Amino acid sequence: MSRCLIASMLIVSSLITGCQTVQKNDMATAQPKPSATPQKTPSTAFSDNHETYPELQSLPSYSQAPDDLWELTRQHFQLTNEAQHDAVDIQIGWYSKYPGHMRRITENAARYYHYVLNEVLKRDLPAEIALLPAVESRYDPQAYSSGHAAGIWQFIPSTAKYRGIKRNRWYDGRKDILDSTHFALDYLEHLNKRFKGDWLLTMAAYNAGGGTVSKAMRKNREAGKPTDFWSLKLPRETRLYVPRILAIASFVRSPDLYNMDLPAIENEPYFSVIKTEGQINLVQAASVSGIRLAELQQLNPGLLRKVSAPSGPHRLLVPEKQSQDLHAVMNELTSLSRSQWVEYTIKSGDSLSVIAERFETPVSMIKHANQLASNKLRAGKTLLIPQDAIFTPSATPKNQTTRRTATISQYKVKAGDTLWAIAQRYQTNTKELAQWNNLQSGSTLKIGQKLRIGALPANFSNDEALALQKIAYKVRSGDSLSVIANRYNINVADIREWNNLRSDSIIIKPGQQLKLFLSDTRIVQN
Repeated sequence: MSRCLIASMLIVSSLITGCQTVQKNDMATAQPKPSATPQKTPSTAFSDNHETYPELQSLPSYSQAPDDLWELTRQHFQLTNEAQHDAVDIQIGWYSKYPGHMRRITENAARYYHYVLNEVLKRDLPAEIALLPAVESRYDPQAYSSGHAAGIWQFIPSTAKYRGIKRNRWYDGRKDILDSTHFALDYLEHLNKRFKGDWLLTMAAYNAGGGTVSKAMRKNREAGKPTDFWSLKLPRETRLYVPRILAIASFVRSPDLYNMDLPAIENEPYFSVIKTEGQINLVQAASVSGIRLAELQQLNPGLLRKVSAPSGPHRLLVPEKQSQDLHAVMNELTSLSRSQWVEYTIKSGDSLSVIAERFETPVSMIKHANQLASNKLRAGKTLLIPQDAIFTPSATPKNQTTRRTATISQYKVKAGDTLWAIAQRYQTNTKELAQWNNLQSGSTLKIGQKLRIGALPANFSNDEALALQKIAYKVRSGDSLSVIANRYNINVADIREWNNLRSDSIIIKPGQQLKLFLSDTRIVQN
């Protein structure tokens, strides 16, 4: 009894500290073995720039496939007998005390599990392998351990480098759902070949490293002891890691037996992959498609700056049910200037305001792009300077009739105003602001002078552009200030000012009434 209590305490401690990821010196460069795959049904691309990614083009097709992915998992378990062990029972006992744990895993996995499970089954691997991320990260792609492991498969930096996982200031392949799954399964296949098809030793090696497991086996062999997983003297975390996977598999296999709430996950793709053929900005993609920005970030966690890397991968994961929405406006999005950035090395004496004026980019944008908490700079460090294209108003989908403003807004000059200060406030630059108002860049402004903020269509007069009409807007579910601003081609700063919202206010609630000032002119796009 006391032994079980001690073991339970060790389990709790292990769950808090997280899993240790495989080490660099345990990797080999051998190619993974060819995998046996079930009969496959290729997906059909529906446009030049939208298709199911190559990994998704060969998902297995099973007769009478179940509606629930957990049922499909049960049908392909291969390690059921291995789960009959006291160490697994201890883990089952602990998890049973915290049923919310499995619900959280299911909620996190809902976006990714269809892809991961099908990749596992394509390679004819045990379905239990699809549960590794449940233990590694709770299927949270933003999970980050004290050992600097990241992503649902929890690769550490040295492992990522050795395995060739791409990482730079724009992109981290350890967090990318497609890349990390590909590399993880390749590595697991390699380990399984090394340990002659023993999946418990394979999973132990994924956690502790192949060298650690081989050393423990050698010691047992020399001592005349068995070399199976249960007989080896391995690190405590590894001794708990494998039983945890088998315990979760037990819950999936028989949730009713353990009174475990296991919400169903639909057996259909959650996401599609759209080719972008270059850099793409998530904010723009969200605004033109109506897909929530938070959803795009969840599906593309490898994009570290809400912008894809110049060198790729040039793709975007989008919800399957909304993929047509983004496809419909991809040409519009492509026609916008691609996100452009300049790298600037900070020099002695530089300040953010000086750099911002030099590049005609608002200070706030530079701080956001570089995740700066203050205005302090250090000489020699490099800043990413976002250029105007990334912040241009988003396009409106074709075949959509939309009430839009002829101009973004109008501004009444106040005491102390300068073109630079106004341009910074509206996230533009002095050159454009001057052009919009037929001014020279050094023009003196007069108090009370009205300035147009935004480009004026060729067939509009200045008087028409400034004829603004007040409307009452009722906030809808999924709305944000940026979504509303993009919908009507106005500025977030204006919405805040019109509605007396604080400068740092970003939260609005469905049903809330907002005042908006729009041009009475309607532009209909056919």
